[in-house]
Amino acid sequence: MLTRTLAVMALLAVTTSNYTQASPVQPIADEGGLPQSPSVSPTDLPQVSLIDVLGLAAQSNPLLRGARADSDASAGALMQAGARPNPELSLLQEGFGGTERTSTATVNQLIELGGKRQARLDVASYGREVALAALDGRGAALRADVISAFYEELAAQRQEQVARESGDIAARSADLAEKRARAGKVSPVEATKARIAASAVQIEVTNATARVLTARERLASVTGNAQVRGSAAGGDIESVPSLEPLSVLVSQLNDSPGSRVARAEMLRSDAAISVERAKRIPDITVSAGMKRVITGGIPDNQAVIGVSIPLPLFDTNKGALLEAAHKAEKASADFDNERLRLQLELTRAYANYETSVQAARRLKDDVLPASKDALNAMSRGFELGKFAFLDVLDAQRTLFQAQSQYVQALTDAHLAYAEVGRLVGTPLPAVSLSKNTLP
Repeated sequence: MLTRTLAVMALLAVTTSNYTQASPVQPIADEGGLPQSPSVSPTDLPQVSLIDVLGLAAQSNPLLRGARADSDASAGALMQAGARPNPELSLLQEGFGGTERTSTATVNQLIELGGKRQARLDVASYGREVALAALDGRGAALRADVISAFYEELAAQRQEQVARESGDIAARSADLAEKRARAGKVSPVEATKARIAASAVQIEVTNATARVLTARERLASVTGNAQVRGSAAGGDIESVPSLEPLSVLVSQLNDSPGSRVARAEMLRSDAAISVERAKRIPDITVSAGMKRVITGGIPDNQAVIGVSIPLPLFDTNKGALLEAAHKAEKASADFDNERLRLQLELTRAYANYETSVQAARRLKDDVLPASKDALNAMSRGFELGKFAFLDVLDAQRTLFQAQSQYVQALTDAHLAYAEVGRLVGTPLPAVSLSKNTLP
């Protein structure tokens, strides 16, 4: 707690310029239009924008590549489902020498009845719809993951900058306390507290730097591109994207990837019933060929035709048909449950978004300016000998907590925005990487 308290000393310099000149939180249309105001960075790393990391993720993310491969595989399944049975060549030899032998050659063709081929095509086509919807869902989930990781890195960078500024101010405060202690204006204990505070802030700087590296590693993992590790996130965390009204977003759930997957699974299960029902109708095999008979050394050729029909006396496929019917019922229930789940999660994410945006605005407009004024007053009073250093620490603690809450509220708003996009299925943007962004 003491570390956090003293780390706030730097926030005075930061928040004075940020909150007296910055406008209220400005919603925007989409992440591609984020205003790229210079983000504070303690390093000289090149900056990468959100649109750039989205493009990298679309190219390199292994889960998305796997979903694309699965989608491509479904095209092969659909092609194979429409294939017709191959003909068969049959050879029969009776007798192998002498003047009495018979040779028969026939071509057998299975003819499917009962609409089996069309039923298979229906199942495969719905399977392809499942794969395509799952691919869109993977893209929407990846977009949400990238946005979350990107703004978490921005927040970590902001906190690191705050910690570094805190270290500078804590060091100056320690020097001032030393001078006042030597002059006999304050107790030497005050100077000791100031030195402890300066050391504690340096620990916070180290911790903040570690959090930045962790956030950068997560962003690199989400995008699937190691180049991200050599760049810093560049953007304005205070520009929160806007959302459409909840009623509009709820109506979009019908076309979301989650709903499409559940709907296609339900239709595929219904089509599987037709497949099992068609299996109850036996197929026929038509044969045509030539029979060569040699009797007494005299050859004779005869045409051969035939028809083979299975007799469904014992296996009528009732068990498989019953199983398919119950699976279709389950798929229908899963579809209804998926719609309810999506609506609940969307409502929750939307509420989190509105709550976070409102909290960020209140903190920026009311709490932060008041905390800054209180710290200014305490700092001037300490210099004049009217307040103890503990009073200054308390004001610093209040400002630090307000600043931390503000950054957290902004982060929560971006995370909720990303979650809403995942639920409604906002796709990855078709982007090209900007030049000279990555090393």
